[in-house]
Amino acid sequence: MATPSESEAAHYEEQARKALDEDIHYLTSVTQMADVKEVVAREEVFAANGMKLLDKGVAIGSGLRERLLKHVLLKPIDQSLVVKDGVSAEMLAEEAGRLIDSEPYLQRLLTGGAGAEAHQEALGRLRLPDQLGFKLTVARAQQPRLFEHLLLVALISHHLAQRLKLAPQQCSDALLAGLMHDLGELHTDPALLDRDHRIREEEMRYVDVHPITSYLIAKEIVRGHSEVATAVLQHQEKLDGSGYPYGLRGEAIGQLARVVSIADACASIMARFSGNERLSTLMRLNRQKFDPALVALLQRGLSHGDDGASPAESIDPAQVQAAAQLLRRWGEFSATLQGKPPQELAFLFERMADLRIMLLQFGLNPDDPQSLQTLISDRDIANEMAAAFDEVRWQIADLLRETQRRREAIVLSGEDSRLFETWLGEIRDYLQAVTPPDLAAALLR
Repeated sequence: MATPSESEAAHYEEQARKALDEDIHYLTSVTQMADVKEVVAREEVFAANGMKLLDKGVAIGSGLRERLLKHVLLKPIDQSLVVKDGVSAEMLAEEAGRLIDSEPYLQRLLTGGAGAEAHQEALGRLRLPDQLGFKLTVARAQQPRLFEHLLLVALISHHLAQRLKLAPQQCSDALLAGLMHDLGELHTDPALLDRDHRIREEEMRYVDVHPITSYLIAKEIVRGHSEVATAVLQHQEKLDGSGYPYGLRGEAIGQLARVVSIADACASIMARFSGNERLSTLMRLNRQKFDPALVALLQRGLSHGDDGASPAESIDPAQVQAAAQLLRRWGEFSATLQGKPPQELAFLFERMADLRIMLLQFGLNPDDPQSLQTLISDRDIANEMAAAFDEVRWQIADLLRETQRRREAIVLSGEDSRLFETWLGEIRDYLQAVTPPDLAAALLR
């Protein structure tokens, strides 16, 4: 699979640094939080040109927002501020306890290892850097859903690191990486992350850059812990090369990054669905993307203490037929290209082939409508069928996002260009047809 070009990678990095330098959205969140929590300057605050903006001891509030936004700061604002009753390691342990109590499938997963208490204790012992504590305080106050996701990924990452029998320091690093992996979202326009917002193609670059933004933050926070920062940078990469921002594959992705990657996916699935059967199925459908040893650990953990099958879900035959039709249309489109596929579309051919193989391995043949109809009517496998075609929908949406990320580098001519645009229209029509309104914004993010 083709990876992003050097110019694309440079663009990602430039966008990430711009998000941190301008800091519009993060500064807004900090000053809004300071209206309800006591936040003061622990030192004088300077602009990059040497101008003093704030004296030591000055209370921060939204009234200072415009003054701060007029300047590029000499150093990140949270290195110069202190917040009263901010997030501490002890508070993280308490919050983790509440999260575990509210999520039965997290309880089941953690029970399969050292136990939930061990992870809470590890959080309580964590040497939490001041800057990380401040950022987590902002997330907790201004983006509680993000804060909960960071904590959930940290817990699952620590659990997996322990189950892999990694050294104590590496287990602690897994906690840190989990807590930091999505901090870049604090520097993203919150309107783009809202679940009710259907993101436009030109807005995707601001979301896709968040692993790099998070990495730059992590490098500041954990100086000398390069594996932690690297794990943050690579947490959206996948073993089959389908991830981002660099399209890494296989051994190019570090062990700690693999841990955080599957923990992030697991946490996201928990947020999308309730039920460990759905989570187990989706992990199995995505096994080519994640470390097999980690998939096996998750599967074993989720089966621990299983109290029986979940009620059968209904599956919409129209959704199944739409997916099968899309795959057949892909076959027609790919067959009409002149000769071998253009290099710019190699990733698209590989991703569609992987999707087809995934379904075939799952026992679903999109070219056999009769067998699909038979499976739809089999209530014994209704849950897995529903999970499989939900995953098809999410993977097609992810493929559309990847295509949008690469769009500028895809230069086709003549009939190939027309066919390609027609195919993109087929994808959008499919997603529009099979996506419930309440999931549309999240699916197309």
